[in-house]
Amino acid sequence: MSTILEQGVIGIVTGICTTAVLFLIKSIWVTKVIPFIEARKYQGVNIEGQWTGSGKNEDPDKGDTYETEFNLFLKQSAHHLSGSFLFKFKDPTKDVNLDFDVSGYMWEGYVTLNFTPKDKRVTSYATTLLKLHDGGSSLVGTWLFRDVIKEFVNQVPLVLVRSSGS
Repeated sequence: MSTILEQGVIGIVTGICTTAVLFLIKSIWVTKVIPFIEARKYQGVNIEGQWTGSGKNEDPDKGDTYETEFNLFLKQSAHHLSGSFLFKFKDPTKDVNLDFDVSGYMWEGYVTLNFTPKDKRVTSYATTLLKLHDGGSSLVGTWLFRDVIKEFVNQVPLVLVRSSGS
């Protein structure tokens, strides 16, 4: 009877260890090997690096002008993009800096990015669709974000140029 119990315990432990090893192999395959192969085979445009933009806009309701500054830092693995985004907003009443984590992808010259705030106390999320222009030196499109003051989806034209160091 004790050998049956011992063999049962050995079988259970072996099954758990096999499952753990297979899970580890799958995780390495999905997170390391596949992205490496995709990056080696990728023949498209590389947009990795720093992108900047700024603007001066007017609010017709208030008659105020406000300044915006955008800094996008992208990392690229084939079509997949990740990075960070710093949005600076300045008007006569406030000066706001928002820092976002960025994830997205690029397909046929179009870039789709989603922005989630690094500070989880901030509830302003955003997304953008950009088109690669000027031979790969600029990204042009619209930035859509949750306006937490007016509680609706607001949009801002977005033009980013590749920084000279990228």
